[in-house]
Amino acid sequence: MKQLLKVCMLFFVINLHAQQDQPNTNEAIIYQGKKHINSEGKKFSFAFDKNDKIKLAFKTEKGKKLKTVTVKNIFGKTIWKSENSFEINQEIAIPTEGVYTFEFKAKSMGSRDVFINISRASNKLYNPAWTNFNTYKKELVNYKVDSMVGYKEPIAAKKEFKVFDRYLYQNIETFNFHSQVLGQWGKHKSQAKGYDLGIDKNLIPRNGKFKGYTYSINSTIGGAKHWVIADVTVSVGALFLSPAASFAAHGAMALVGPQPGNEPIQYFISNRHSDINVVKEIYSPSNNIKKGADKVVGGGKKIGGAIVGAFNKKAGKKISGGGTGIKSYSENDLSYTQKGKVTNLFIYSSKPYPNEWFIVANPERTQAKNIHMEANAIFYAPIFKKLFANELTYDLETIEVPKTTYQYFKSTTYSSIKN
Repeated sequence: MKQLLKVCMLFFVINLHAQQDQPNTNEAIIYQGKKHINSEGKKFSFAFDKNDKIKLAFKTEKGKKLKTVTVKNIFGKTIWKSENSFEINQEIAIPTEGVYTFEFKAKSMGSRDVFINISRASNKLYNPAWTNFNTYKKELVNYKVDSMVGYKEPIAAKKEFKVFDRYLYQNIETFNFHSQVLGQWGKHKSQAKGYDLGIDKNLIPRNGKFKGYTYSINSTIGGAKHWVIADVTVSVGALFLSPAASFAAHGAMALVGPQPGNEPIQYFISNRHSDINVVKEIYSPSNNIKKGADKVVGGGKKIGGAIVGAFNKKAGKKISGGGTGIKSYSENDLSYTQKGKVTNLFIYSSKPYPNEWFIVANPERTQAKNIHMEANAIFYAPIFKKLFANELTYDLETIEVPKTTYQYFKSTTYSSIKN
């Protein structure tokens, strides 16, 4: 019994407190809240009865002004408006029953936090919700369509046609050389040769389309020999008869001559023209012949069917020719994209070759190499034949056929939801 009494007393106190906090029992709160308003604005739509007295109150945070506050009916007509206000407490009369929209907009340079209160100055029950009704009107529509019943007599006319015939191909020779690359120990600067792989644009046929690019190289042992027997103090015959004695007398003996069957040529593909001279330096006497007894260049004799050179330090100085050895070059000084040592090489590319250089060098010291190099670009173009023929045009034979259908028209109305 005591617990029931306590609950009743607590309910009475809470109810009394709620009645004291209610600001006005004659007002029906429609909306209360805080909204963040920017230049795009915020809209609130409610349904009101005719002769309703609506109280609109708002206040911005920190007193920042709103650009506009408007109240409009469902047709967009303004019934109340305020400009550049930061606080309003206004009563607005509703002229007719309908849906009304409250729109708040801030200025373009900033946004505002706004405390909004919308209420009805009446305790009469009225539902501020609203809805829309769609109605459809049906109308009968009569129309005509064309219906095909046949063809009219054909209309003949002479016309020119282009018919594909065949492809024409054209081979553009970019280079074709027969040349000889001497050995490294020659008294010369013929250790390397370079050829441009690029395609001369002036040779490309008009309207031609690229088909492919080929280049090839063939290498064989050459006939030129360029070395001599050193002018040594002992006789040449003594060298052949007693090679051991020769070693004893001079400290060194070298057999210099071609190596049968060793025919490959060295090649590089480089994007730098100056690499031709670099390759020459790499394969020149200055790079390949050591100081002292190995400093052997130039000249040659054939004795007894064999080519022989025997050199000591003293004899090496008597040989004509030879490099200065100022700088020793290597492949690290080149800008090549491809290299190899080949006897026969054939390459086909489906893309045009850039302006790169094909450089060849002789890896042999004493034997020349005969080379044949060839490069070609292939272009093609379609060929068409012109023909004259009769072109027949058939126009349709049609009649008009009446048709009937219904057309629907939609209309929408907005209204309040009454209790």
